Amino acid sequence: MFDQMDEVAQDYDDRIRNAREGEGLTQEDLAGQLNEKVSLIRKLERGDVLPSDSVRKKLEKKLDISLTEGVGSSDDEWEGGSATGSYTLGDVVKRKD
Repeated sequence: MFDQMDEVAQDYDDRIRNAREGEGLTQEDLAGQLNEKVSLIRKLERGDVLPSDSVRKKLEKKLDISLTEGVGSSDDEWEGGSATGSYTLGDVVKRKD
């Protein structure tokens, strides 16, 4: 279930700020158009808070950006050993007989 979920990108704050500035909007303009508080936009752009799902969706739609990264697609995620690896459990574990 959680393997298919997306998580908020680490640089979400930069993505929001850059997209807003690219649209020529102030934080106040964006907050008004999203019907959110200016303080929330400030906190998001500073990286102080993560956007809720509803705010994330509004930002993505308004600014035409993506604020998520697929969890399963991470290149640095551990994938375990290969089936043809040179070690087996018997190579690592010592039996107490």
